Amino acid sequence: MPMNMRVLGLAVLLSCCQPSVSPAQPSQKPLRIGYTNLELVLSYLPEAQQVQQQLSTYEKKVIEQLNIKQSYLQTKIEEYTELKQAGKLTPAQEEERRKEIMRLDEEIKRFQEESEQNYLKKKAELLQPIIDKLQKAIDELAAAEGYDYILNNSNSTGVAFILHGPKGDDVTERLLKRLGVDTSKIQRPDSATPSSSAPAAPGSSGGKK
Repeated sequence: MPMNMRVLGLAVLLSCCQPSVSPAQPSQKPLRIGYTNLELVLSYLPEAQQVQQQLSTYEKKVIEQLNIKQSYLQTKIEEYTELKQAGKLTPAQEEERRKEIMRLDEEIKRFQEESEQNYLKKKAELLQPIIDKLQKAIDELAAAEGYDYILNNSNSTGVAFILHGPKGDDVTERLLKRLGVDTSKIQRPDSATPSSSAPAAPGSSGGKK
């Protein structure tokens, strides 16, 4: 099945969040940059977990339908092969069955393409409110704490963008608090810090406007 519905975990659409940059600051004010781990943030958002469940349910239904269609096609191919080898088909009947097999094969290809498009559309619709909520929280945090930029500490390959930085500028827990998450239950992996590779997440950044 060419459709890769497990791509990306939910963080993949966060690349839609555009970095917000404040106006040029006077030279005496140092540039302040914060960082966060969006993969970790998303993993603690209940609404993000709900989206993943909905997408998984949708994917399961599509796979079940696809399996039925492929099984039916395989049955038709086996019937055609058996009857042809036994010499029980006239040339006209052979042609008719070949056309039916080709039609079924084309239907399966169209079903796969349409299912993938519908999946991506559904995912974008479900994720957009989360993206908006996350971007708003990032902008508010940046404005409140004087950050010019807030960067994502990891990308989809698991390689950290920030290899070293002050721990005080890791705004992950403060961002989670703004999103209503109880940070006392958070288990921070070592990879969430800028000194090592972070869990896979797409490049995304935000900052105050």
